[in-house]
Amino acid sequence: MIWKKYSILTAICIFAGIMSGYLFADSYFDELKNVTDDFIDYVINRFLYIGNEEQIFLVTRIMIKRMGGYVLLWLFSLTPVCVPYTIWLCAKNGFLFGAFSAFMFMAYEKKAFIYLIAWYFPQYIIYIIVYLVTILYIIKNLQMNTKAVIITLSILLFAGCILEAYVNPIFMSTIFQLYS
Repeated sequence: MIWKKYSILTAICIFAGIMSGYLFADSYFDELKNVTDDFIDYVINRFLYIGNEEQIFLVTRIMIKRMGGYVLLWLFSLTPVCVPYTIWLCAKNGFLFGAFSAFMFMAYEKKAFIYLIAWYFPQYIIYIIVYLVTILYIIKNLQMNTKAVIITLSILLFAGCILEAYVNPIFMSTIFQLYS
């Protein structure tokens, strides 16, 4: 089945990201550790006090970033570019997750797992569901009510963006305060 191939590709890219994260750590580790430490300090001490204007900017930025790949996936589903784009999307996200996870474990050791949960929860649960359903719908060439599927998944993706902008910072701040 084709979805198994995408899953295997994503897993291979996660592994490749982990390996490259460890192999190339010397070239980026110190700078990325400083940036990450500054970010954690910012989340703990200042993020919860940003104003409405900054919060709206954050939500807009997150929506543009998250909706872009989703819209492209649906647009490309109508073209021969669909399969290469889906492969690239799975590979890119797998590789980035693997490399970032490797960095977190090198930088924060025992705290890394809880920091990764804080980084990705709760929005990535929704993002993964939306992308998995979209990819399965497209590769299975389902002819159900496509408009309803797109609208429902778009609403879910929008909910993930709201969670990322409003809930995740509170969750991250709490976790970082408890484990820093």
